[in-house]
Amino acid sequence: MWHHLSPDWLNWADQLAPAAQKINRHLVEALDLPALAQAAGGKDLVVLDLASGVGEPAFGIARILASEDDPALRGYVIASDIVPGMCAGLVERAVAEGIGNLSVVAADMEKLPFGAGTMDGISCRFGVMFCNDPDAALRDANRVLSTGGRAAFMLWAPIVDNPLFAAMDGILGNILGTGFADAGLDLFGFADPTLATSRVVRAGFGDVTITTHNPAGRIPERAAFWKPQMEMLFGPQLRAATDAERGAIDAAMFEALRPYLTDGHFQVPICFHVLAGAKG
Repeated sequence: MWHHLSPDWLNWADQLAPAAQKINRHLVEALDLPALAQAAGGKDLVVLDLASGVGEPAFGIARILASEDDPALRGYVIASDIVPGMCAGLVERAVAEGIGNLSVVAADMEKLPFGAGTMDGISCRFGVMFCNDPDAALRDANRVLSTGGRAAFMLWAPIVDNPLFAAMDGILGNILGTGFADAGLDLFGFADPTLATSRVVRAGFGDVTITTHNPAGRIPERAAFWKPQMEMLFGPQLRAATDAERGAIDAAMFEALRPYLTDGHFQVPICFHVLAGAKG
């Protein structure tokens, strides 16, 4: 499925990067790079980013580890994704942005091509829930993590707390006959905080924490801000739709999200968890 979506992700990559970086700070804080650097005793950190897509949060973490602001915080990022097309686009974007402390590896996160204990930190932004076997992915993340290393996962909270996705699911189901379930997309497999935490504990992680975040941007009324997420999840279906169907989708999305429109701007909240744990 994701192989058919890489052009859609690359199409929106640069435009979405600033918004992605704003929420990525919660993931980076949970990863606690300064603590990992202190534990590494002067050795450069190696951070593995899983399901990197078109580059976030891999790029942001790489910039932190290349910054001269903190000489003790140095290191390297391995960005990985199961889709070769994503990886190729990621390489092009990294070169264009001059990020030198980053390599790209095509990898299935359920069977990572790395030795045990080789990573100081692992990040994963909205990726593990899409695995065929998410628990296998969590276990393999724990395997490649060094003792004392830390992993942080960003996960969608329930759909009821994410009105953009709720509207998208219903409207695409009505107009195109396909919603998340029909497309094989399980965005909310880790939505329950208690169950999500227990899955990470069963995978072997300790010192597990979970935090929930509810940011809401301020987007001009004229912007069809739902299009990026919609195309990145349903690109093939939308390309096959007629002009009339696409117009009806946009009109229906606007009406569904109208309650979040104030003073000419949409303020639609999103809700996600950041789940982190350490390898003992």
